[in-house]
Amino acid sequence: MNNVIAGNAQVKMGTQNNLGDQREITRRKLLVIDDEEDICELISEIAELAGYETDSISLLNSVDDLSVLEAFDVLALDLSMPGLDGIEILHYMEHLNLKPQLVLMTGFEQSVLEGAKKLADQLQIPVLGTLSKPFQVQNVKSLLMQPFTVPAKNKSQLRSGQANDFSVQEIERALVRNEFIPHFQPQIDLATGQVHGVEALVRWHHDRGIVMPDNFLPLIESNKLILPLTLSVIEQTMAQMERWQNHGLVDLQVSINLSAAYLDELNLASLMPQLLQKYPVTAEMITFEITERIALDGSNQSCLDALTRLRLKGFFLSLDDFGTGYSSLAQLNQLPFNEIKIDKGFVMHALSSPISQTIVQSSISLAKQLGVRCIAEGVETKEIESFLIESGCDVAQGYLYSPSLPSDDFILWAKEYLDKL
Repeated sequence: MNNVIAGNAQVKMGTQNNLGDQREITRRKLLVIDDEEDICELISEIAELAGYETDSISLLNSVDDLSVLEAFDVLALDLSMPGLDGIEILHYMEHLNLKPQLVLMTGFEQSVLEGAKKLADQLQIPVLGTLSKPFQVQNVKSLLMQPFTVPAKNKSQLRSGQANDFSVQEIERALVRNEFIPHFQPQIDLATGQVHGVEALVRWHHDRGIVMPDNFLPLIESNKLILPLTLSVIEQTMAQMERWQNHGLVDLQVSINLSAAYLDELNLASLMPQLLQKYPVTAEMITFEITERIALDGSNQSCLDALTRLRLKGFFLSLDDFGTGYSSLAQLNQLPFNEIKIDKGFVMHALSSPISQTIVQSSISLAKQLGVRCIAEGVETKEIESFLIESGCDVAQGYLYSPSLPSDDFILWAKEYLDKL
């Protein structure tokens, strides 16, 4: 690598890597800001193999050194830089016309990353992901291969209907144009290593890029557009399940998120049997995950009835983000759940936080005592996977295996993964 100077900052230029057809398109540019030169070199090498052009800065003397930021598509930022720290850099980025996608990094506790990510969201800076040091090469590669995200205004603006990036009319048009498309994140059976199934995660394929659910779901729910969105995601997913079967990927369990908002109005218990006749899919292949965006507090009897009817039709029910809701245990007692899904915040910190470790192990133990399946999401390292296996967890999901993928990419991933078994 050749050394150059950008302002008063020490910068290392990454060498270009020829990757066949990727030379024929505009390559993404990544900047690494980290005071550890070996980290700069490592991330640059990984990014170049993923088709990026790379630069790195290992010393920042003033905000003038940040004048280069708008030239980059992605910024991998160490929050604990000496001199200018990561929080100061985020506040500087707030005023940029072109904001690079952020990969936030630190060797401090996870709460530091979460706090920085929350700040970036408030400042409308798109966050591609976070990395806790030391990190795995695969985690960096997975983050860099993700579709870019589009930041929205903060959630309070979205819910109140004040000025924001998206209008109700724009979302209605997007629904008509089928711009809301499910991506699929693999789930792995920890006992066998086989592909257990996938979780369907809706993405808005907007003209400006891929928009993540947190940036549109509050507006959709508050305007009762969750009904057509949910039906669209379900039918698209079932159509993909048929495609997967044609490619030899059979017996995959598919999880689909349901918001408790207006669930009783959706009447899925009556609609799903009609869809089952249209696609070669059985009820037992579909698990509905109940989100806690609107908590089930036991007072919404019509919602509870709707979920019970789905279970009576043969569909499985999963309680998502287990351990974070005030009424998780009460919900398990009220409804016939077949699965609990441990919140990724606890899973990711299970080896660094005694409290998180206890919550994960207790959740797994509870699942076994209740005779229900236990899924851990947010699995990013082999060490966490080994811990979950030793603790008796059934299924794992996370960047260790794959980020969420469009259906065609999932088919390619699954075939490659299964060939390695």
